Amino acid sequence: MVGDLLPQLAAVQVERVEASGDLLRITARTRDDLPAACPLCGQSSDWVHSRYERHVADEAVGGRAVVIDLSVRRLYCENPACEKVTFAEQIDGLTRRYQRRTPALQKVVDAVAVALAGSAGARLLGVLHHVLTWAGVLNCLMRISLPARVVPRVLGIDEGGSPRGVDTSAMRRVPA
Repeated sequence: MVGDLLPQLAAVQVERVEASGDLLRITARTRDDLPAACPLCGQSSDWVHSRYERHVADEAVGGRAVVIDLSVRRLYCENPACEKVTFAEQIDGLTRRYQRRTPALQKVVDAVAVALAGSAGARLLGVLHHVLTWAGVLNCLMRISLPARVVPRVLGIDEGGSPRGVDTSAMRRVPA
């Protein structure tokens, strides 16, 4: 049932769901029967080093903020030629390396940061049940990569006239 409401949790085992006040806390763990790929070499591994708990914020459900307490595995890379000795597994759609928000929540935060930035963005995120300071919203805005600019093939001068005081008689016309 939880998998129907929150499809990003389909790859993990949900152990407990607690609703208290304004918070929905989901306790889950990654599955032991699925191997994970090393992020450096891509080698599949199921040799477990240890486990640790991550706390990941997700989009609000039913007017409540969602926090996922996720127990993830740290695995040994089974490729002897790989530089990584151990790595932490990542769950598609749920975790990203070094992030405390799900990719879906990060998209919401980025959209709010682009539209409103600063204090206005922080106020809207509060209404959406995700607390972030105005500085945090600006930091998210600064981390968004800009789209690549198209480099013009040919630069030319407007044929409607020349700028004031510029002698255009010495300029050659470049074919397009």
